[in-house]
Amino acid sequence: MSECPLTSIIVPNYNNANYLSACFNSILNQTHINVEIVVIDDASTDNSWDVIKHYQNFHPDKISALFLRKNGGVAHARHIGIIQSKGEYITTLDADDYYSDRRKLEKEIELVMQYKRKHNKDIIAFSNIVLERADGTKTIQGNENNIVQGNITSQIISRNCMIPRDFTFLKSIYFEVGGYDLKRPIYEDWDLKIRIAAKHEFYYTGINGTAYRRHGNGLSSVQAPTHIKHLKEIFKNNSKLISKIERPEVDRAFNNFISKMKMNYINKMSGEIQKNIKNRQFKEIFKNYCTIFMNDKLYLNPNKFIKILRNNLK
Repeated sequence: MSECPLTSIIVPNYNNANYLSACFNSILNQTHINVEIVVIDDASTDNSWDVIKHYQNFHPDKISALFLRKNGGVAHARHIGIIQSKGEYITTLDADDYYSDRRKLEKEIELVMQYKRKHNKDIIAFSNIVLERADGTKTIQGNENNIVQGNITSQIISRNCMIPRDFTFLKSIYFEVGGYDLKRPIYEDWDLKIRIAAKHEFYYTGINGTAYRRHGNGLSSVQAPTHIKHLKEIFKNNSKLISKIERPEVDRAFNNFISKMKMNYINKMSGEIQKNIKNRQFKEIFKNYCTIFMNDKLYLNPNKFIKILRNNLK
């Protein structure tokens, strides 16, 4: 590469000692070599300190670390890391994930520099995502139907596309849009992406970039009302970023996403009810099941709710 600006990779870590080596090695093996790794350890209680210090000793010019005394959550850790970083460009990589292609950073930097040089635009460059399950099986998340480029605000806010992660962009853009909402416990990354997309275009490198590890079965059914609550609040707060012409279609797409999400949780919990009907957990599971239904009747047909309930309590 003729243009090789310093790129800071922000790595938040909490009790991911078993994955840190794969994460660090995937960064250190990148073809874009002008990098710094900024590790923010969020008060880990495992042996993360030992692993981080080991890599720091071997790569003192590449790796800096800050060990927080109190756990503040991933958004807070990333925010601290971004403040500490020295690079003109930044990206993030969670400590339990890794780069699946050695050219990931190179391709993204090339793309942002190309648009700056040819069009005088500060764009966001992103790559595809490889989902890696606990059993080691992998799935490519993006395809020709769900990867969108350019002005993708309406698709991101309605969650109607592959939502980019670990993308590369100017550090100044993070502060331009206000950074993370540190008071929001979940979906703060989606909130940030909506605000970035409203000001800057996203473009795709065409390669698989980050391997994102999914541990266990993902989000718990018990948490569904909280997840839906925050999704809807973020959507409402950012809806002003959508034009009046686009708004009806964006509203429909988002409501459809919420409806499908809720039904997935409902169906999962109905199975849990059936599985636990004869043990102590039944009462609590059934209570959570009803909470989701009562929380927002607009997205659930009462007749369908009753049908699911009857089918699983026979």
